[in-house]
Amino acid sequence: MHIFTIPYLDKYIVYRPLTKLAFFANAALVNRIAGTINTPPSLSEAESASPWYKFLESIHFWEPGPLNEKAEENPPFAPVACVLCMTTACNFRCTYCYANGGAGKIRKLSPELGFRAIDQVHNNALESGEKQFTVSFHGGGEPTLPFKNFQRLVEYSRKKELPCRIELTSNGYWEREKRAWILDNIDHLSLSFDGIAPVQNRQRPLAGGRGTFAKVMETIQALDECGLAYGIRLTVTDPSIEALPESISFLCTATNCRAFQAEPAFQTGRARDNSEGLENNHLFATAFMAAYDIATEFGRHLYYSGSRPWVITDDFCLARRKALVVTPDGELTSCYEVSGREHPLFPIFHFGELTKEGTLRINETARQNYCHLISERKKICESCFCYWHCAGDCPVKVIGQEQGSHLLFSERCSLNRLLTKELLIRYLTDSGGVWQG
Repeated sequence: MHIFTIPYLDKYIVYRPLTKLAFFANAALVNRIAGTINTPPSLSEAESASPWYKFLESIHFWEPGPLNEKAEENPPFAPVACVLCMTTACNFRCTYCYANGGAGKIRKLSPELGFRAIDQVHNNALESGEKQFTVSFHGGGEPTLPFKNFQRLVEYSRKKELPCRIELTSNGYWEREKRAWILDNIDHLSLSFDGIAPVQNRQRPLAGGRGTFAKVMETIQALDECGLAYGIRLTVTDPSIEALPESISFLCTATNCRAFQAEPAFQTGRARDNSEGLENNHLFATAFMAAYDIATEFGRHLYYSGSRPWVITDDFCLARRKALVVTPDGELTSCYEVSGREHPLFPIFHFGELTKEGTLRINETARQNYCHLISERKKICESCFCYWHCAGDCPVKVIGQEQGSHLLFSERCSLNRLLTKELLIRYLTDSGGVWQG
């Protein structure tokens, strides 16, 4: 049984993540529980009638729960989804861009390589009996800029034998005709948009410096009118922390978006060069929880990837097992954020190529080394109450260039624990002291 006790004021939160069970307890009850970790207690008739025993029994505390299924260390690579990093070109110059989008030599994924990637995941889906496959458009730049290539790849995906789910991550800065085609031809949009006008315009300007708030709001209004499923991802820097609650309030009022993701800017790419990476995690946590409460009042969902009590997983994401992530040069990577050789972690995340003939050339040694790093990281995290939600956290955030860096805990780990605890407190408060998923 995975049982954790988390100090809270003058008592504790007792937490079983695998059964999504949490409750408030005093020290005496925690001590009682400590003697029942492996098996229910053997009690006399009088003791079994005691309030503490009846309470634990009533919330099914001793039920075994699901099996602790863990992901394979180096699973077979037969992806049923592909992530096409279309280009390094970008019409924005976001102050914190992890990929320095728009800078340096511009590279574009050829349609032919895109076709071959789509063929690969479609065939894998057929062979494994899947009912559909997925094609996502992403990358270190704005994926819709090579628009004719984007259209060709979407249309090619739709013509395959199995149904295809088309996903797009974009800045949403589109002219009307282009926007109409996109909204008619994709299934889900993840829109990068940082909230109220002063924040969006400062953090996500056009390459020429002009603001982008008004134009992207036109896209959001069009999304609401057509009913396409979409989510909004907000990136938070130190200057924009205090505006996060106001941004969520604005988005809940001005849009029909149901889910928002707020993430701290990470110290890489342009964020490192501009000192835009978020440093004040405690202020972020305070602002996040205030924004979370606002979203809840509106019936919306706000989340942060490092704190997901509603998710039970042994893998932070499925990229290394189920996604074929292809860079503009046709190279294979374990993370869309590491989308080119200019990224300092590319030697660690790169594990092969997609040839012009359409075959995957896999460097198994590189894959095994990467998977081994993930396995080592997860092993040291198993004693943390966040483990079954973050599974050692996002690999690109915890693996560094220096040897052994993946075995170090960071301020992000502290943030993950703090926000998970705060969310559990909200759940318990809202449910009368016992949360059961």
